[in-house]
Amino acid sequence: GLFNRRSILKMLDDEMARSSRESQPLSALMVDLDFFKAVNDTRGHLAGDAVLSEAGGRMKMSVRRYDSVGRYGGEEFLIVLPGCDLEGGLAQADRVREAIGAEPFPVFGDSLSVTCSIGVACRGWNDAADTGALLRESDRALYLAKDQGRNRVVAAGLGLGAGESTGQV
Repeated sequence: GLFNRRSILKMLDDEMARSSRESQPLSALMVDLDFFKAVNDTRGHLAGDAVLSEAGGRMKMSVRRYDSVGRYGGEEFLIVLPGCDLEGGLAQADRVREAIGAEPFPVFGDSLSVTCSIGVACRGWNDAADTGALLRESDRALYLAKDQGRNRVVAAGLGLGAGESTGQV
């Protein structure tokens, strides 16, 4: 039920154009499931698929109905938040992070604890940033979140993070 990579990138391009035209901000969230490779390695790819499906459903349920969620690649997802400034993007990212980690994932009669790391980037309505720059910034922030211990939200260029238990940004 999520957009595929090509579709979510098209959606991001379209929203970038609308952001410029309507003088509105746009945030992008790059979401990565923490330690996902271990799920495939220890439980098998069918369990990995079940985790990806559940994670996608939780993400869709935690965003606004006009936001877009897509599979970016592997265990990475891209969420496009039209009309959302950096502060709103950080708040939305933390809601997604909490939705993923709040309850164990049901997997074939068992349950797995899953967390995610999220990088947030925002294009202000007057920024000249293009789609590629927004993706690079959200990806860079994602890697900072992973380097800082995972299960957190980090904003591009600001180094602000949300802790596992505090949820503060």
